[in-house]
Amino acid sequence: MCIGPHGPIAHIRSDGAVQPLMRFLLDTNIISNVVKAEPSKALLTWLGAQTDTDLFIAALTVAEIHRGILEKPGGKKRKILEAWFAGPEGPQALFANRILAFDEKAALAWAHMMADGKGRGRPRNAFNIIIAAIAATNDCIVVTDSEKDFEGLKIINPLRSKR
Repeated sequence: MCIGPHGPIAHIRSDGAVQPLMRFLLDTNIISNVVKAEPSKALLTWLGAQTDTDLFIAALTVAEIHRGILEKPGGKKRKILEAWFAGPEGPQALFANRILAFDEKAALAWAHMMADGKGRGRPRNAFNIIIAAIAATNDCIVVTDSEKDFEGLKIINPLRSKR
């Protein structure tokens, strides 16, 4: 890894080549897709081609996933999801030290993005814009299947091709 004045800037690959650091912020719908009974093959292929240290989630994603599990009725499916969530493959363990907070900079970016959407007569989803603001203030590319709320940001939709 090459370190610049503001932190990591590149990976040094096993063949010695320098690869610029990419930071991908995975939207909640991407994590939800991965834990489906039949996740998108295109998504799994894309994720498999990435370096784990380049993949991030927002703290909001942890909250949204946990809320979704808690809102499920008691039963086998909920117990399986609860075990996954709390286990070594759950988001908190899998993304340890790569969960980005909604901090003051992101809060100010969120306010601008929300006001801009409303001002243009195109109200935006507040949760998605929190993720957008976190991505914008942390120099991340958003990985999502909900492209319209991330207008103006760098995005990748690995689900768009070959579902």
